[in-house]
Amino acid sequence: MTESKIHFFDITSVLPGASKSWSPNTLKTRMVLNFKGIPYTQSWVSYPDIEPLLKAHGVPPAKSSALPGKSPVHYTLPAISHKGGITSNPDGLLMDSEPIAMYIDKLYPSPSLFPSGDASYSLMVAVQKIVSLIRPSMVALVIPNVPSGLDERGREYFIRTRTEAFGKPLSEVKPTDEAELLALWQLIEKETEPLVKMLKGRDGKKGPFLEGEKAGFADIILASLLAFFERFDRGTFEKILVLGDGELKALYEACLPWIEGQGRRRTGRYPSKLNTSTFSAIEVAVWDILRRLRSETSII
Repeated sequence: MTESKIHFFDITSVLPGASKSWSPNTLKTRMVLNFKGIPYTQSWVSYPDIEPLLKAHGVPPAKSSALPGKSPVHYTLPAISHKGGITSNPDGLLMDSEPIAMYIDKLYPSPSLFPSGDASYSLMVAVQKIVSLIRPSMVALVIPNVPSGLDERGREYFIRTRTEAFGKPLSEVKPTDEAELLALWQLIEKETEPLVKMLKGRDGKKGPFLEGEKAGFADIILASLLAFFERFDRGTFEKILVLGDGELKALYEACLPWIEGQGRRRTGRYPSKLNTSTFSAIEVAVWDILRRLRSETSII
């Protein structure tokens, strides 16, 4: 096993405290690292810097775009760097929450993300399917609120790319008609029912997680989605938590230490010119991003 620390790339925001980490996708990776108790470092990356950063270090593009429309997005976060461990490219970078989770679980098998083996993997697939059914309501209710939490450059990028993807201004994605808003909530309520039932379990079930007292990647997927609602649609978040007998609230509260945990941020002064023969390419890229972020007064 390599002894180098994992470095985690998250999408920056201007949200306070632990809420700075907001994306349900990057939160999955953050939660995996914290669940495993793995020491790691972290960097915050603005949206327009994601593709140049990953391209520069040999990360292959995703086969399908993260967005429909005229502006395909083949590079996204989360990503991790683990030189000496990840061998798919020279700088040891890996993109996408699920491959990252599988890599980390293999490297650090305890505690397992799949406590019941293949049954836990099947549970993860089932939760992913249910979440995909909730997504249309989530997109309409939450995505238009995201720019309010982003840094200035990220905000411009997000509005432009999502406007192109939706084919209309982002501000028009969320309905204003009360009947339409109610229909979106009813979809969430309907598709969340099986999740509540799964968490409730049979008589005598103990523990807040889908598998009782043992958390797994399926719980992380669900908790990361709840955290996304919490950051950008508090009203819907609170309505979700009281569904059933509070099973989702119990899950979320049990997962909070993993949602809120932070890696060590690289600190210190970063010179305007670096000797690239002394530092790795990834370090140079990270320093350049952090130096740029420091100059943006909107960054916390």
